[in-house]
Amino acid sequence: MRMRQSPEHLPWAVLSAMVTAGARCVACGSREDLVAHHRMPRRYGGLDVLENLEPVCRSCHPRVEQEAIAQAKLTWEKPEWPPPSRPRRAPRLIRPY
Repeated sequence: MRMRQSPEHLPWAVLSAMVTAGARCVACGSREDLVAHHRMPRRYGGLDVLENLEPVCRSCHPRVEQEAIAQAKLTWEKPEWPPPSRPRRAPRLIRPY
């Protein structure tokens, strides 16, 4: 089961159905085999909300996804994390026998 980002967000199955029901692919106009595509990819901070989703057919999805990633890389800023309070130790290897 996929975790929701917060209790206020709708489950993915509901969001996907809302985005694709009766829609057309934003790239080619097809009504067949649609998926909900994140305009701003989740790995770059995009959320599972209707405003960030659009219908795309499976054949166009790889191309549209690559375009979205390229656009996100132009605008995304990597957060600055504070340095660790103490250096990490290398994990201890446990002998298998």
